[in-house]
Amino acid sequence: MRWDREHNCVNAEFKTFATSVEFREGTMKIIDAIRDKHAVSLVSDNRRLEGVSDMEQLWIRDSWSPLAQAGGLERIAVVLARQGIGTFVSQEMIAQIGDKAFVTRTFESLPEALKWVAGHER
Repeated sequence: MRWDREHNCVNAEFKTFATSVEFREGTMKIIDAIRDKHAVSLVSDNRRLEGVSDMEQLWIRDSWSPLAQAGGLERIAVVLARQGIGTFVSQEMIAQIGDKAFVTRTFESLPEALKWVAGHER
């Protein structure tokens, strides 16, 4: 995870399977970055994300999303793999959150996602 100064967003990349503890720690680092940088946009590169349990999906909806909203997050661009379980899991998490909390769009490439968030700066 890093701050992308050029596109004015937090840029998070999931690289492999994560245990419940690792997943929560990683997503809480995203919250810290949102707060530290007063970020309104997040690009989540989920192309290599593997299974996220139902419990973690509910945690994203019930705990992480309110924290992200309180931190000022408004938009999430999610980069999805073309196929695989990570794509399915990502779509389930997006459905859990819905568009009530954030404006969320999915993309097939990182450059497309970054272009979208850069076009929506404050």
